[in-house]
Amino acid sequence: MEDWTQNLYANVDFGGVFQQDATLYQTLGTPKSTATFNPGIRGDFILGYDINESWAAELDTGVLWNSMDKVGGVSLSSIGQSFNTYTVPLLMNITYRVPLKGSLSSYVGVGVGGAAAIASFNTGGLAPTVTRDYSLVFAYQAEVGLKYAFTKNTSINIAYQFLGASNPSWNFNKIPDRVKEGGFYTHSFSLGFTWNF
Repeated sequence: MEDWTQNLYANVDFGGVFQQDATLYQTLGTPKSTATFNPGIRGDFILGYDINESWAAELDTGVLWNSMDKVGGVSLSSIGQSFNTYTVPLLMNITYRVPLKGSLSSYVGVGVGGAAAIASFNTGGLAPTVTRDYSLVFAYQAEVGLKYAFTKNTSINIAYQFLGASNPSWNFNKIPDRVKEGGFYTHSFSLGFTWNF
C-alpha cells in the first residue's frame, strides 16, 4: 500500500504586495474618501497534497502587511498619523499544474476561505494613541506561477497572487461607529521554495 504522506508537500514564499485604492468610510454616515496604500510585504506557508500529477489541494495561510499612504488626498504622515493593516488569510486552494520542458512547469490555482483583517491606527497629535481592532471576512484568491524542480524533493517557484476580501471594518472608538474599507484587493509577487515529502 502506497504511503499517502509521499504526496504531501510544504511551500514557503515571500514577496511584495500592492493594495489597490479602496473606499474608506464610517458606518454612521461620514462622507466616503479614497484611501491609497504604500507597497507592503507578504509571506505564506502552504501545506499541499498531490491528488495526481496535475491536480493538488492546499491549505494556505500567511500574513500581508500594508500601510495606508493617503486618505482623501491627504498624506497621513503629514499629519502625524499612521494606519497599518495586517491580513491573515486561511484558504483552501485547488491547483492545476502543466509540465513545460524538462524540470520547468506552470500552474494556476484558485482558493476560497476567510481572513482576519487586523488594523492598527495611530491618532498622532500631542498625545498620540494607538488603537487596534480586527474583523473576520470572506476571502478568495487566484494564482499563477512557474516552478522549477532542482531534485525530486526540492523546487523553487515565482508566482503572482490576487487576493480579495469582503469589506473589512474596524471599531476604534468603542462606540457603534465603525471604519469600513470597501474594495479590498491586493496583488502579490513572490518567490517560494517547495519541499516534497
